[in-house]
Amino acid sequence: MFVVTEGGYAKRTDVEQYRVQQRGGLGIKVAKLSDDRGALAGGLIVADDDEVLVVMQNGKVVRSSVAEVPAKGRDTMGVVFARPDDDDRIIAIARNSERNLVDPDAETTDDTAETSSEVEVGKDENA
Repeated sequence: MFVVTEGGYAKRTDVEQYRVQQRGGLGIKVAKLSDDRGALAGGLIVADDDEVLVVMQNGKVVRSSVAEVPAKGRDTMGVVFARPDDDDRIIAIARNSERNLVDPDAETTDDTAETSSEVEVGKDENA
């Protein structure tokens, strides 16, 4: 389980540490949250080799490996994962689903590579 706070702190915990709730259960504490670390921004079930995307309120996106966050206990505060600016906060997290995709254009011949590097994006070819 991977959780991130609005203030940029994250922690990774083994799912086995969370007991199953029955009807009428009041929930299970996922982390020690404080005002300086912010509220919980989100949580994901991840594997060690996954990447996570963190979306900031001002539009910045940070990509990082889950393995960079050490596995801790269920009731811990977490470690610094992303550093939002003073007027910014994390609003969402998502698993990077494109990490292991193969680019079909990656295998190019030398002729194709030379012609594609000559064209500049946004330039008028007639100018």
